[in-house]
Amino acid sequence: MRHTTHKLTAEQKAELFNTHRELIYMVFCCNGYMLRKQIRRLFHLLSGKPEKDIEFDIAELILTGFLLQKTINKDTRTQMLYLSKYPKSQFLNMNSRDVPAINWSGQKILEQVFRIDYVIEKVVPDMVKQDFDISMDNILAYLNWSGSNLLLSNNQVDMVAFYSHLWNALAENGHNPTDDFFRDLTIAREEKEAFEARQLRKDTAPAPCMMKNRRDREMDSYNSDIDKCKLFYSLKNLASHGFYIESIKHNLISVCIFDTSNSLYTKKLYQQASYILLMFQRYLDNYNLNLFVTVYTWDSERAAELRDYENTRAYDFYRQEWVEENKKHKIMKDVGILPSNWDSITVDYIGEELYPKYNVHL
Repeated sequence: MRHTTHKLTAEQKAELFNTHRELIYMVFCCNGYMLRKQIRRLFHLLSGKPEKDIEFDIAELILTGFLLQKTINKDTRTQMLYLSKYPKSQFLNMNSRDVPAINWSGQKILEQVFRIDYVIEKVVPDMVKQDFDISMDNILAYLNWSGSNLLLSNNQVDMVAFYSHLWNALAENGHNPTDDFFRDLTIAREEKEAFEARQLRKDTAPAPCMMKNRRDREMDSYNSDIDKCKLFYSLKNLASHGFYIESIKHNLISVCIFDTSNSLYTKKLYQQASYILLMFQRYLDNYNLNLFVTVYTWDSERAAELRDYENTRAYDFYRQEWVEENKKHKIMKDVGILPSNWDSITVDYIGEELYPKYNVHL
């Protein structure tokens, strides 16, 4: 049976919202949906409240229609819980009927499992080590301070926020972005303005994105996709390929990616890592950068499989012969990364053992 807020009076809705405001706010800040177990665990870390008591709160929010249920594994009955329109409307300052619905996809659900687990297992412990107060607002501030896009979407509004947060993180580490960075920031702002014009002023045609048009014409003058990526790869490309900024520490840039569908392969990983390194070299006019990539997988077996594969000997299909380089070096070589810079990219694989932790399987 699907529970709904329609049976509640306005006063009952307001009272329920105020009673559970902090828990609702946590789910809202985490893109509006989380696994039931993740809600219990993260809210316990934020509030200190026992998980068994939090379970009663969750049950009340489900029965009153504030939290809706989506079964993501038919065999295990594991549930993704997501906020209904009314509680979201209170933070968005809009009428409930105008709140957009969640666009579900299997990939999006699995990505969210990894992202929230990352907050629980990595972000909060890092904050504790640095003696930061643990609250949802402080988690968001910590991610912004790190230049992270972990809880940002790839939409036009969030992309501007991503550039802005990263700009601050780069400045804190003594970096001065180049014209390439500001060109892409300008494009992100133009796309945001065009999006808002379409959403808010439907009778007015949005202004053309002049900087984007100039960038696209220049990009179209190159025939090679590799050349286009080497010269025009941006934060939007980084985010759309599933990468997240972890930290900027002087000349060390750390990013991560989640192998959500057990479908990540070495060629894509090292191609994208190469483009990310080249992007930051352009953005900062700094060729002494090091890129550290962490790949988070469902389990240690998958992590070992990827780790072993990248070090196997490569085969050159054009020359129809085995070559001296291993697979990761061959990929970087084909992109155009000089051998002297091969050690500038380091990849680590971590199995998170998420299957038993959350009763989820692919």
